Amino acid sequence: MAFHIEEATDADITAAMQAEAAAYGANKDAAGAILFPGPSSPDRLELKIQQIIDMRKNDPTTTFLKAVEDETGDLMAFAKWNFYPTEEIAKNAPGRPIPNGPGCNPEACKAFFGGLVQKKAELIGNKPHVYLHMLHTHPKYQKRGAASALIKWGMQKADELGLAVYLESSLQAHTFYHHHGFKDAGRLVVDLQPFGGEEGMTHSAPLLVREPVKQLA
Repeated sequence: MAFHIEEATDADITAAMQAEAAAYGANKDAAGAILFPGPSSPDRLELKIQQIIDMRKNDPTTTFLKAVEDETGDLMAFAKWNFYPTEEIAKNAPGRPIPNGPGCNPEACKAFFGGLVQKKAELIGNKPHVYLHMLHTHPKYQKRGAASALIKWGMQKADELGLAVYLESSLQAHTFYHHHGFKDAGRLVVDLQPFGGEEGMTHSAPLLVREPVKQLA
C-alpha cells in the first residue's frame, strides 16, 4: 500500500482526531476506563479539534505530520512533533494539557498526565530537545509502516539539529520505539486505587529517549 508523508493542515485535524479516538478505543483497558469513565460530552470531539487547531496556530515549535494513502487520500496516521532547539525555547514551552472535561476522572487524569509533565521536567528539564507528543495510527491502517515513516521523519530532523528525542509511550508501543533506537529513561507508575481502581491497579507509561546520530560530513 503506497502512501506519502506531508505536513498536516487545519483541514486534517478532524480526521487526525478521529484516528486518535479510534486508536484509543481499540486499545482501551481497565486503567483507561478509570481515567476516562464517560460519558463524554456530545461536542467533545469538536472541542478537541479546536484545541489542536489553536495549539498548531499559537505554538511555533509544533509540526503536525500525516501519512496519506495514495489511492484513497485517507489519513492513515499522524504525529505531533515539538522542536526546542535552545534552552530558552525549551524553558518557555507550554505544558502538556491535562484532560479535565466531561467524561474524564479529573483527579486521576491530574495524577497521570500531571505526572508525565513532572517526569519530563526531571529527565529533560530545559535542555534543547525534540518531543514526540502524539503518534497515532488509525486501526484499519496499522502494521502498514505509516507510524514508522512519521517517526523516522522526526528522528532525521533531530539528527540534523543534533538533538535528543523524548517521548512517553504506552505499554503496547514500548517495543516499537525500542526498534527505532529509543532507550528507556524512566517510567511513570500511578496507583489508581484512590481513583476507583481495584487494589493494586496501576497505570504506567515508559519514558524513552533517543540520542542523536552524528551526521556524516
